[in-house]
Amino acid sequence: MYKLNDEKMFFDIADGQAVVINFTTGMYYGTSTLGSAILENLVKGASEKSIADILRSAEGCPDNIEDQLKDFISALIEKEILLPEAGEGRAAELSPEAFSEGFDFTVDEFAEVQDLLMADPIHEVDVEQGWPILRDDE
Repeated sequence: MYKLNDEKMFFDIADGQAVVINFTTGMYYGTSTLGSAILENLVKGASEKSIADILRSAEGCPDNIEDQLKDFISALIEKEILLPEAGEGRAAELSPEAFSEGFDFTVDEFAEVQDLLMADPIHEVDVEQGWPILRDDE
């Protein structure tokens, strides 16, 4: 079982797409439709086994789906999005819409707005320059 690393991460689902923001690094992450559904299930306490069972039963499921799932979860842990947690976990729920883009589920990492996310809107304001005052240390 896993849980969201809520001390570092903001997580939301918008229109079936997961958005995860790391407040300590300014990086943000996204996943495919299926990856978003899997991530949402993991955050809600679904077991890895119950997710794998649903994936295996879906039409067109690739033979290596369990390896793909393990790699996906490992990436989420490596990026500190998820933390392992003791427990049995609940049953997963994946709607047919989750498979609309096929069986691709990877974690994509973006840095385009890292400077803006790391800026301090309360303390880094200058009367002449305004906000944000971006750091020169990078």
